[in-house]
Amino acid sequence: MVKLVKIIIHLFFWVVFIAISGTMSYEMERQSWVGESPVNHIGVLLIGLVWAMAAFYSFYFFMYRFVEKHRFVRYLLLSLLLSTVISVVFIVICRLFIFPGKYNVPQMWNYTTILGTYVIASCGCLLRGFVAWIDSVQVKSDLEKRAITAELEALRSQVNPHFLFNTLNNIDALIAKEPQKASDAIIALSDIMRYMLDETSHSAVDLAREVQHVRNIISLQELRFRHPGSVSVEINGDVSHHQIAPLMFVPFIENAFKYAHYSGLLPVVSVRFDVADDVIQFTCINHYNPDAKVALSNGGIGLSNLKKQLLVLYPGKHTLRTEGKNGIFEAVLSIDMRHE
Repeated sequence: MVKLVKIIIHLFFWVVFIAISGTMSYEMERQSWVGESPVNHIGVLLIGLVWAMAAFYSFYFFMYRFVEKHRFVRYLLLSLLLSTVISVVFIVICRLFIFPGKYNVPQMWNYTTILGTYVIASCGCLLRGFVAWIDSVQVKSDLEKRAITAELEALRSQVNPHFLFNTLNNIDALIAKEPQKASDAIIALSDIMRYMLDETSHSAVDLAREVQHVRNIISLQELRFRHPGSVSVEINGDVSHHQIAPLMFVPFIENAFKYAHYSGLLPVVSVRFDVADDVIQFTCINHYNPDAKVALSNGGIGLSNLKKQLLVLYPGKHTLRTEGKNGIFEAVLSIDMRHE
């Protein structure tokens, strides 16, 4: 936990304590010391505050160690003993130095004194446990972020070998029959390789560049379809004024073409970008064979990993919906690019 936050939590606790104890001590002393100076009331409050802080922080720094090690019996015995010692010490101090002659020991000494000390001291353990819990959650979150970031970096550093193998085979088949189309495919593949080498090392890239990367991938994937119009790409809005984490849309494209199935309806794969009011919405729809035993509930492993990456890269600023029904799988990703 950030040090400033810890300080604020401690200050808040003591402000509340002073407000409550101050009111209680004033009422108690007003009834017993009618007509005496307000300085006495301030003295009661100050000694009570020092008393409470001594009990609180002795438990916060020392007794909590037994809780951490799950030595609860030892904690219970020592906590009662320490509360008693602290109470006796401050009673003696009050009797001899702070308010000499005002009280005698029997008036100040009873079980409620120890109980009050124990309750306040236990708050020290509770607060220390709360801080430790927050720290552990933060550490766990940092570790998860590092793992996901490493996973994302690994993804960025490689091109899907199946995609590369299929693309080269498709280009080889085109060289003799359609050399111009084969040349365009080689240029698109070269652009993909350049993008993977140059752009994906950055935390964010131009949306227009990412869209062009998606277009290049689609143009190569499209080579395996026989029917014209099997793939549809639509872009609405201005994609030149935003930046986005690289490769955000690639898992959708890979998933769509992996399970794409021509059932007589075109397009087989439909991709659309909509940019409006600083919100990027990406929609990817593909037909699949409902009779084939494929798991589409989560959109495949690629999309499952992407969900984790989105939680790290765009926490609270994205929505992702995936649905497979009646032979049509649809994935819709919306990212709010507005700065809070």
